[in-house]
Amino acid sequence: MAKKKNETKVKKNKKVISKTPAHYNEDAMKMIKIGIIVIICFAVIYFVTAIINGEIFNKKNAKTDPEIQKVEILMGETFEKSDSEYIIVYYDFKDTNYSGLYDALVSNYNSAGKEVPMYKVDLSTNFSKKYMAQEGESANYYPTSLSNLKISGATLIRIKDKQVIKYIEGKDNIKNYIEEIVK
Repeated sequence: MAKKKNETKVKKNKKVISKTPAHYNEDAMKMIKIGIIVIICFAVIYFVTAIINGEIFNKKNAKTDPEIQKVEILMGETFEKSDSEYIIVYYDFKDTNYSGLYDALVSNYNSAGKEVPMYKVDLSTNFSKKYMAQEGESANYYPTSLSNLKISGATLIRIKDKQVIKYIEGKDNIKNYIEEIVK
């Protein structure tokens, strides 16, 4: 008699178990359909964006290898370059009046194939601002390390063997110096 009760319980449990998977199958199918629809929507958005940006169906722009930026450096690299001698031009890249001039000067110098490389540093970054001379503070014309570097505006520094050998401030002075050494 105990066996019959256990068998009826097992049969009842089997009936209950057989009913629940059908319910889960419906929910699972709904989730799969929703997932497929979401994936299709993302794919459509990606392809529309890629077509608009010219990444797809744009035969004019052939893929090129990325160019590594070698001219722009961070302020922290001022005394850390591996070159024995180099020139750094410090200026505000966001300065609409003079940034184009400094870019052209640096570009012209570097394209002239001079032996001493020239780099540029953006003074508008937060990291660079702590090395800017504050109001009432003067620039340090011969800093020996980054910790005592103080710059007041557009500046050109020539470094040889980790020592500052030339310090020039001002747009006209920088322009004249670079034009002179490019000749």
